[in-house]
Amino acid sequence: MKIQIHHELSYEYNDAVYLEPHYLYLTPRESSILKIRKYDLEISPKPNVLSENLDAEGNVQKIAFFKEPAERLLIKVFTEVETLDFNPFEFVYYPFDSNNLPVNYPESIKKSLGLYLTLEGVTTLVDQTARQIAASAGWSTSKFLTELSNFIFKGFAYEIREDGAPYSPETTLLSRSGSCRDYAVLYCAMCRAMGIASRFVSGYYLANVDPLAPSQDQYLHAWVEVYLPGGGWRGFDPTQNQVVSGSHVPLASSVVPELITPVSGTYRGSGNGFLATKVKIEEA
Repeated sequence: MKIQIHHELSYEYNDAVYLEPHYLYLTPRESSILKIRKYDLEISPKPNVLSENLDAEGNVQKIAFFKEPAERLLIKVFTEVETLDFNPFEFVYYPFDSNNLPVNYPESIKKSLGLYLTLEGVTTLVDQTARQIAASAGWSTSKFLTELSNFIFKGFAYEIREDGAPYSPETTLLSRSGSCRDYAVLYCAMCRAMGIASRFVSGYYLANVDPLAPSQDQYLHAWVEVYLPGGGWRGFDPTQNQVVSGSHVPLASSVVPELITPVSGTYRGSGNGFLATKVKIEEA
């Protein structure tokens, strides 16, 4: 499937300000199931330097440096990607006992996954709730992952919150509400409680909307990837109650969601800022 993404961010200031370096995570992550066919990035004012590199977790990161004062920062991205549909459960757990919880990774893999197994945010309540879901799933790894998604999807009230860091896992669990990034952080914590390495993913989701219906607002999206022995990194989206299999376009993944905000940066000056963002996603 070919997907076209038009993403525009506009920062307006009521007085000229000096822009500090801005970090951009706006490049889709290529893989065996996703290829970038077109990519165009426009930044105004034009940066004096725009560097591109891989960050500590292997994500494509751009850093824009500015010299002149500005009253506006405009970032436009056009991307066309091609994704492949696939069966996310078409693999064999190996070692075979990884099919059941808790997951015990071989030591050779566990060392490299340590960052994604941290129990930060796994409170007693989060741990107990994860264990209850695991027990209802018969301690099956695959069934736990799908039932956990269903638990959040059916039992929580979704809210759109464009700004701010994700809530803590326990806050979301207690309130039974949150945005997609809150759901993702909670899902990660519950997976780690069961010994499953997990990471937060930022990107786009192609909603299945009627092409004849009026245009709908689109937003950046967040979901989760878990590392399954024999299957590698696999995506789960509790907001949509889906296993990721072709309609998601990842931009970056991290154990720390705040590190992969699509655009982040600061400015110097007395001006107050206002952010407007537009995202249009459609099949090509």
